[in-house]
Amino acid sequence: MNVPRIILADDHPSVLANLCRLADRVGEVVGAVSDGRAAVNESRRLRPDVVVLDLAMSGVGGIEAARLLCRDVPGTKVIICTVHTGKDHVASAFAVGAHGFVRKQSAYEDLEQAIRAVLDGERFVSPSLCPDGLLGEKQV
Repeated sequence: MNVPRIILADDHPSVLANLCRLADRVGEVVGAVSDGRAAVNESRRLRPDVVVLDLAMSGVGGIEAARLLCRDVPGTKVIICTVHTGKDHVASAFAVGAHGFVRKQSAYEDLEQAIRAVLDGERFVSPSLCPDGLLGEKQV
């Protein structure tokens, strides 16, 4: 299999840098941007395998960006990585077509696993968010 191409979007530069280091362990980071609009534009241009989005960003947030990505770049897998971890946030992400939901506080443990899972056609939710099998999704 080819090395997965990944775009990351987060409006905090230090968090974005850390996410890039984590994503580099499992693929090639081809883009790192600070808002959802840029993530959508870069994804339309570069056609990555995976896009990792923060939920709350200025301008276009993660939910809207995920909706646009799933519509405009359907082969791309979308993972939300956020500190906002209520069940309604998780449900909203999957409702617009996201494939994974990672708790930012556990990204070190979960992001690589999430990327691998969504590339294998599975959905992923950070285990710390769904000890009771939230959304009925298969846990990886």
